[in-house]
Amino acid sequence: MKRLLAFMVVGLVLIGSLSARSIGYGLGYYGQTVEAQPQLTSSGVEFSLVYKPWNLAFANPSVIARTSLGTDQGGVYRVPYLQIGFGVDLIRTTRHPFNFLAHNVIAYAPMVGVSYSFNPKRNMSLLALEASPFKLIQKDFWYEVLSPYFFIDMEKGEIDSWGFNIIRFTYFFK
Repeated sequence: MKRLLAFMVVGLVLIGSLSARSIGYGLGYYGQTVEAQPQLTSSGVEFSLVYKPWNLAFANPSVIARTSLGTDQGGVYRVPYLQIGFGVDLIRTTRHPFNFLAHNVIAYAPMVGVSYSFNPKRNMSLLALEASPFKLIQKDFWYEVLSPYFFIDMEKGEIDSWGFNIIRFTYFFK
């Protein structure tokens, strides 16, 4: 009986989260430097899909899938990374110094994230760590500016590449 009740509660939480504005897509501009192979340094467009099941004021989680398309130093188009991972908004507050940026109420919600990343050109699996210290959110949008990220080679235990998402807009449609 207790097990059935637990499954029902979990089911209600999941169904309730699907009815919120929880699914979205993002578009951003990135720049990335590859330490071991500087000729693979690239910049371009990043695409993402986001699922945020809850709307918590503290430690709000989200699942994020990303890919990018950019040009390397030789002008060749490449897909530098494919990612799947988690992000956590550390805190959400409307009392912040960035309110002058919009006429609507916006919340400040800095985020940190960890992802599994795959580099198709180099056939490498990497650990991606990111931070979005300047993330502003509204009901339907996330705005992120100057978000650094690092790819760590797990075999060598060192930073493989790093970069910035210069700007990223995420729109929630469901």
